[in-house]
Amino acid sequence: MKVFTILVVLLFVTLTFGQEAGWTFEKVLFQYDLEVSNSYGMHGVAVDPDGNIWTGMYNWPTDSIVTDTDTTYIYGCRIFDSDGNELDMSPVNILTGAVTDTITSSCRGLATAHDGNILLSVAGKLYKINYQTGEGMAMYDYPEYTGSLTKAAVAEDGKIFIGTVGKGHPIKILNPDLTEIGNALEEYSGAYNRAVAVTSDGKDLYLGSTWVGIGIPHYHSDIPGVLPFAAVDTLGNAVIEGVYDTTMVVDCDTTINGSDTTITCDTTYTTSPHMEKFWAEDVTIGPDGNLYAADTQIDFGYTPYRGSRWWVFDLETGEELYSLGEPEGDPSSGGIWNGRGAAWSTDGTRMYLADFGYNNITVWKKATAIGDDQPHVLSTFELLQNYPNPFNPTTTIPYKLDKRAHVELTVYTTTGEKVVTLVNETKAAGTYEYKFDASSLASGMYIYNLKVDGKVRTKRMMLIK
Repeated sequence: MKVFTILVVLLFVTLTFGQEAGWTFEKVLFQYDLEVSNSYGMHGVAVDPDGNIWTGMYNWPTDSIVTDTDTTYIYGCRIFDSDGNELDMSPVNILTGAVTDTITSSCRGLATAHDGNILLSVAGKLYKINYQTGEGMAMYDYPEYTGSLTKAAVAEDGKIFIGTVGKGHPIKILNPDLTEIGNALEEYSGAYNRAVAVTSDGKDLYLGSTWVGIGIPHYHSDIPGVLPFAAVDTLGNAVIEGVYDTTMVVDCDTTINGSDTTITCDTTYTTSPHMEKFWAEDVTIGPDGNLYAADTQIDFGYTPYRGSRWWVFDLETGEELYSLGEPEGDPSSGGIWNGRGAAWSTDGTRMYLADFGYNNITVWKKATAIGDDQPHVLSTFELLQNYPNPFNPTTTIPYKLDKRAHVELTVYTTTGEKVVTLVNETKAAGTYEYKFDASSLASGMYIYNLKVDGKVRTKRMMLIK
């Protein structure tokens, strides 16, 4: 008897994209003129108290030292003002001061310390750099490890949390001067990891996961540095509505009677909902207290339904709030390939995202008007998700009215440019469906906006031709 098991993915796709987007794309702050590659890419972003944006590339040097026998490449930090102009002291290639060193290892993450200075993770080392002068202030050498470190995370009291990209090593807790306090976790072996995030009180720790992604593991300690962190739950993994995994089992019996051979096969099927595991390339807690996590690129083939965008989670409930970015879309209008860092302006109104594949830093602003979807406000109308989604070239947009009201249904680009007004009239209470024909539009993400008596609801839809 022989048994063959085959895993089949059935695709009945009814995807929905970010629905209550808290941010809208504004511009590209800076971009290297490079092709998308897994060999190099933007790998960090941080904002200092003066509002300047620090950036770092993986495996793409800012300078080199050439001798008769060798070439040493330097991987410094480049620094820009909020208009995208590079500062005079940029790039910071060589550290002087309390720490003297040449940065000869690629950036693996950037963060802002509680005093405003910059934390740069490289291979085996964490540097603290004076944001005003570019001088070295302190350096932590991870014990008995020369591989890449994660991006650091900073608690409100200044304590710093950092781990290794490779599996099987501790997550460390450091003082603000980078001296070691102890281990937050004795060992993290769940997955390779590029980033650490910590709540302001230092009690809740969130880790990334990639190769192979397992979601966003969450750990808690009542007294960090004294009591160990214990596993709580995992965020980000999601059952994809309308997509099913089917296991096919073929059971064959062979009967031999003289010179005759008979093979009889029975086939059984078991179908279950498809669970997509989150590959968190970056995790960062924003000034709003939400967790921002970048799911890995769709191009890898492991996250076809949720990859190549940022997802935002409410840490009080663990609820997924919305997503950001057009998956593998045009980088000049908010496309995301593979996020590797998030930072915010000092007033919290601008968000800066680092993208590995597109080699850029993009700027996002707090959403108003078309992005202002507030489900907690009692309303007399409801905007529903279009179907099918994605679509080509027609889709249906449903909405409901609890009372007679003036209705405006409008389609926008992700940058806020009006495409077309579909409805602009007074309607009676009831359920409505508008069939939208996008034959004349280019492929991409669009926003549709329902305005009723001055109140607005917004959702997104994806046109794929």
